[in-house]
Amino acid sequence: MCYHSTISVIEINENLTAFYTGRDASQPRLTQAWNWHDDAAMKLGVATYAIHGGEEALIVDTFSFPSQAQWVRDYLEDKGIRTFTLVLSHWHLDHIGGNAAYSDSPIIASHGTLSLLSKHRSAIEAGELHGPPAIKPLVLPSVAYRASSTQRVNGMEVCLQNVNIHSADSTNIHIPSQGILLAGDTVEDSLTYMVMEEVADIAEHVKNLRAMRDMPVRAIYPNHGNPGVLARGGYDKTLIDATIQYITKMVASAHDPGFAHTGMREFIAEALDKGWIENFEPYEEVHEGNLKLLRDHFRNRPLPVF
Repeated sequence: MCYHSTISVIEINENLTAFYTGRDASQPRLTQAWNWHDDAAMKLGVATYAIHGGEEALIVDTFSFPSQAQWVRDYLEDKGIRTFTLVLSHWHLDHIGGNAAYSDSPIIASHGTLSLLSKHRSAIEAGELHGPPAIKPLVLPSVAYRASSTQRVNGMEVCLQNVNIHSADSTNIHIPSQGILLAGDTVEDSLTYMVMEEVADIAEHVKNLRAMRDMPVRAIYPNHGNPGVLARGGYDKTLIDATIQYITKMVASAHDPGFAHTGMREFIAEALDKGWIENFEPYEEVHEGNLKLLRDHFRNRPLPVF
């Protein structure tokens, strides 16, 4: 499918560029029926990133479609980039749909990402995993790392770390010399999206979020966030604090009567009051899914202690 959306370019610094699409109700839909691209990715907004220097670039994620990823590649080639490496933050569809635009380049991911994409490849290509649109062909990672990996972009060190937050295969991308963390979906503004296959690890997620907060990082750039904040220098570590607060308050309340009908503001009020995050209305639907997931998972289980 050849798909075009408006992509904004956010020049963060001389070595880091964000590409952003979504959060724009004026953009045309693929279909009137619910689909994961329009009603998840575009509604929440999606960023991808390029770490670049000289003629080299390390690309982080590829949107939903090859045409979107090719737009990013063409933009960077016009700036003189000739050598590309793609890194996938995790296996979810709005991050890997455009991989085909880099089929001639190394594609790096955690071993878990390669395993999951390989396992679900036929369903993804048929549009049957989360429904349409299908991603065909799905280009798999060519390089899989375990635990951590160090890459270089024109001599600049870039550290990849597999971290079990949001999804067990997630990769955080750290640029130590700049104190920058590209966080994928491990944190989001307004709140984290919980995944059915991962909810049993929710205590591990909180443990790893706390460890992430101890990293020597001054600016965090998530894949789903406010583009204005990205343009103003990114988020600070209070985005991690907001995520920890939301998860722990949600889980602590999962046995309460009426839990399934509690609005998201009740769980993020402190973070909103302190300006750590914003109240972005489309996340109400994400929150409703999180409520149901936690209620069902912990219905007959004890709550974890964080």
